[in-house]
Amino acid sequence: MTEKKEFKCVNCSVAAAALYRNYGPSVLKLTKCENCKGIVDKYIEYDPVIVVIDLVLMSREAQRHIIYNTEFKSYWKLLIILMLLETYGVWRSDSLFSIALSTLCDFHHNTTGHSTHVALPINLSIPEPWRTDCSGWAHTDKDIGSDLFIWEKDFYVQFLSILAGIVMFISTVHIMMNSFYTLNEAPLKRVLKSFSLANVSLLFCIPMLVWGNSDTPPETRLYHYLLVQAYSFVAFYNVFRVLYAGPRALTVLVLLLSTGLKHLTTFHVTPALRNVMQW
Repeated sequence: MTEKKEFKCVNCSVAAAALYRNYGPSVLKLTKCENCKGIVDKYIEYDPVIVVIDLVLMSREAQRHIIYNTEFKSYWKLLIILMLLETYGVWRSDSLFSIALSTLCDFHHNTTGHSTHVALPINLSIPEPWRTDCSGWAHTDKDIGSDLFIWEKDFYVQFLSILAGIVMFISTVHIMMNSFYTLNEAPLKRVLKSFSLANVSLLFCIPMLVWGNSDTPPETRLYHYLLVQAYSFVAFYNVFRVLYAGPRALTVLVLLLSTGLKHLTTFHVTPALRNVMQW
């Protein structure tokens, strides 16, 4: 499916033929929306810093501007950078995924010293096949001197497993939204642009990754990543509402399901890859 070359009003999301009209070398007039009578895209005259600030504040007008009314050709570079950042957090055992893994698999310690084990009020019984995968994650307790390149190899494994999880996430969202709500089918290229835009929320993990250390209280680490995850969920919700214009309840349900499948994919793929590479 190819992406249609069309613009949209940032206010009401109705299609527009053009963003502005040229009446001479120095005369430019912004186009008004035929539906809401407002300016189709006010952001084309704004400084990029203002656009970024509005994106951080999760303005849907700014999101429509980026998704529909700009080229945004470097989205794939942004996607790779954010994948590397997410991979680094999991590889360093310093992410919400690592905290959940340590809790469910009952890992109280590993050599990185960054994962946090949360004492749950109830005893969770995970399926037996998952226990095997848990043992596949426990390789970080090995003596680091036994293989000088084990951490470098593991980073590549984590990158592939994170990639598999992202593919599962995007595929689930794209298929389910287009299956249950077909009024605004989005081309795959635009979905990737939207995912990259929403996934920028991962940048808020950087302060803990850079300045966090073994002396950082576990509660501080947990609360920080919970706040980032909450912000990320709202960011994805807003972006996919802009992209698919689907019902609120359906968007929330699809995001919850796709996020769960993403983490499950990463959880199962990593031990499988490590087993293939036989360490």
